[in-house]
Amino acid sequence: MSGRRTSMAKIVVLFCIAAVTAFASIASADDGGCGGEHFGKQRHHDFKKIGKKLGLTDAQKAQAKAIFQGNRDAVKPIIASLQTERKNLQSLIHADTIDEAAIRAETAKISGIQADLNVNRAKVGAQFRAILTPSQLEALKTLRQKNHKKCGAAPAPAQ
Repeated sequence: MSGRRTSMAKIVVLFCIAAVTAFASIASADDGGCGGEHFGKQRHHDFKKIGKKLGLTDAQKAQAKAIFQGNRDAVKPIIASLQTERKNLQSLIHADTIDEAAIRAETAKISGIQADLNVNRAKVGAQFRAILTPSQLEALKTLRQKNHKKCGAAPAPAQ
């Protein structure tokens, strides 16, 4: 039963990641913590909070939901691949003998997969921003800047 729960938890996490990956990066201007890859129920809650702050209409909420759900199928295999490669890297790091070339190659693979996720996040973010009004875009930009200041991060690039 424990294995079954773990599998179900992974599926739930993948679902949540796929649904909010893009929004979590664009709308990381929540009132909560700084950075990290905290996905799941908390990010879903943040979507509601930020949607409220932006004053999304019901139609915009439906469009956003469609964007994020449509992205789910594209993200699932990327996330699965990333998890697999991270496990492979951990095995290499903790092996009895150190294979520096293999560790570097695995790290490069992970970097490529992470780049794929980041490109996907940017594309979905652009789709989301396309449904916003100019005032909502300005509000989103302000929220992002506040979050970056609070977290001590470099300012977000102009969009």
